[in-house]
Amino acid sequence: MPIWLQNLFLHPGYVLPGALLLSVPILIHLINRLRFKRVRFAAMEFLLASQQRNRRRVLLEQLLLLALRCLLVAGLVALVARPILDPRQWAFLRGERTQHFVLLDDSGSQLDRSGEQTAFDAARDIIRRIAAEGERQPDSQTLTLARLSNPEQPLFTRESVNPDFVSRLEAELRNLKCTSRSLDLAEGLASARRQLTEQPGTARNLHVISDFRRADWDDDAALTAELRQIDADGVSVNLVRTVPEWHGNLGLTDLTGAIDVAAANVPLRLSATVRNYGEQSVRDVRLSVQVDGRRLPVAEAIETIEPGKEVVRQFDVKFERTGPHDVQVSLPADALEQDNHRFLAVNLPEANSILIVDGNPSASEAFYLADALAPAPGITGFAPSIETVEYLRRHPLDKFQSIFLLNVAELPPDSVRALEQFVQRGGGLCWYLGDQVRAAFYNDKLYREGQGLFPCRLGIPAVLTIDESNEQADVEFGDSPMFDGFRGEDRTTDFARRLHVDRYFSVPQGWSAPEGVGVIAVLRNRAPLLLEHRFGLGQVITCLTTVGFDWTNWPLEPGAYVPLQLEFAKRIARQRQALEVRVVGEPIPIDLDAGTYAPQVEIAPPDGTRIPVTLSLENAAVEPPPESAAKAIRYTGDWKGTDDPGLYAITARRQDGTDEIRRISVNVPSSESRLEPIGSEVLRKSVAGTSRVQVHDPGDVSWLRGEQSSSDLTDWVLLALLILLAIELALSYRLSYHPTPAGARA
Repeated sequence: MPIWLQNLFLHPGYVLPGALLLSVPILIHLINRLRFKRVRFAAMEFLLASQQRNRRRVLLEQLLLLALRCLLVAGLVALVARPILDPRQWAFLRGERTQHFVLLDDSGSQLDRSGEQTAFDAARDIIRRIAAEGERQPDSQTLTLARLSNPEQPLFTRESVNPDFVSRLEAELRNLKCTSRSLDLAEGLASARRQLTEQPGTARNLHVISDFRRADWDDDAALTAELRQIDADGVSVNLVRTVPEWHGNLGLTDLTGAIDVAAANVPLRLSATVRNYGEQSVRDVRLSVQVDGRRLPVAEAIETIEPGKEVVRQFDVKFERTGPHDVQVSLPADALEQDNHRFLAVNLPEANSILIVDGNPSASEAFYLADALAPAPGITGFAPSIETVEYLRRHPLDKFQSIFLLNVAELPPDSVRALEQFVQRGGGLCWYLGDQVRAAFYNDKLYREGQGLFPCRLGIPAVLTIDESNEQADVEFGDSPMFDGFRGEDRTTDFARRLHVDRYFSVPQGWSAPEGVGVIAVLRNRAPLLLEHRFGLGQVITCLTTVGFDWTNWPLEPGAYVPLQLEFAKRIARQRQALEVRVVGEPIPIDLDAGTYAPQVEIAPPDGTRIPVTLSLENAAVEPPPESAAKAIRYTGDWKGTDDPGLYAITARRQDGTDEIRRISVNVPSSESRLEPIGSEVLRKSVAGTSRVQVHDPGDVSWLRGEQSSSDLTDWVLLALLILLAIELALSYRLSYHPTPAGARA
């Protein structure tokens, strides 16, 4: 069948058989001509002369009537074949082919399931239908298929649509998987527009197949701007929806805990956050917890989650051994399975080492603190070591998570530098003062006008006067989460009333906390007692009184003294295993010191495979100074294969032959859990004013064959057929013989 027929008719198969019907009026006309016989007699001579005079006019009238009847037959054929006279479909007359660009949304929300089919499955079916329609007109159209996750690299680029291509497309669609990523539809449209403009002379069609979630369209001017620009470029756009309705959905949005101080056989408190993304309340929600693939026997229950609300549940997990561990929290199955799971990587060291430096040679205060942090081995997960000030300058500090300095008078310059480097790199520091502290040294060498390790300028030791008539407690704790366990009338007030501070270091009169320094506890006279600030990557807590009996009675209250010191230790602990949580699609940066590590690393994705990767040298072309060469050169790279949620491991080999394993939790983005679709009418209003943008409802495939196309001339053909029929009837009546009845002559 000629290609030009396929481009002009929806049902081109009826055109050629219908053309044969045009001969019917001609045959009837010829048959009627053969009915007359030539008979010559005298009475007809006059009529013959008259007929010869009017022969031209009669012939024209007969031919006109014959043409009208042929047009009527052609009109009936056209009603069946349904012509398309859209100028954009006439590209074949110029030797061009129609171009179809399919932009497939493969974001995480496309995994929304309705029955046995996901929205992504529906999108693949639509692509199959587009290709099948193109196959009916072989080699007259081209198709480009691009995923929203990588629009710049289409799976197929301007492939001629024919049976061979359809077979290859089907194989690709069967293996095509939807990502769990959050993607930008505006960027995908911009990429499609750039690629379509490379063929400005062709008839161009853009098919955007997506679930069109309301969250993506609300207040997103970039989307509508791109569509209007594409429309202005003369490209026909079909916005094809894949989801018919809003499905209720629960999603895990967070899983966190103080994993940097986790230890073997010590309960670790974790928090899971569940959000209701649906429009109805959900009752009796049960969270299941797995540790290293083993499901814990107890499930956390949530009674009710209101629409749009979040609920946080805390639970304890205990690890029996050191080393890496996996934690997974799950929800019951619903419309979107991917956001029902959250992953967390935990690595337990042999011990969380803490260095305690006591300025008093007897180390009496250090023993109180060490007993609070580790009353027995393995109970708290901390392993304190008590040393003198000289230890700071003679030994490396990196093996410690944090350092407590108790009543230290002053420090040598090299010890100050070692402490600053330790904290800047993420180590924790806690200051406790006392009667041996030299305020001048702290102000000059440690405070350094706000640039040093100490948060404030010290005044002189002061006495907190006892006022029997004042029932206010000596200490008022602030809003820091470290003090959550000491709040409430039944505990905080009782503890605070029994906690006494006799002496403390004052601050200069009129002092106020600068930016970055927080006062987290004050005395009864509003003088600061506990301060907190960051120095580099590390956290610093400063207590302006003693840790022992000299100025307070803290050790006499073990029910609060011990938990408070543990909270301090957790707060300032080095982020030796930072809570590294990323979302799918987000690259994992790798940065290694070239002097310590080899450039080869091994990536272990959640599927269990192991992928060797060789990192490149950063600043390889730069010639660093000799004294800093080892520090200037680093191995760097980005691992971009994070499309699957789960736990990823990166194994780096040190120069000494040992391995270092870094584990990262990769979870689905919470933005893809918002499944509310935008309505078709709202979508049409958002693109109002465009002439080539059409919105198609889920399940509607009529547009694939042009039934809704403005180029379908069925109605116009029917109107023309009625007009021709009326003209034919009038003309045939006029040209036919109608004898006058006898009664009329009388």
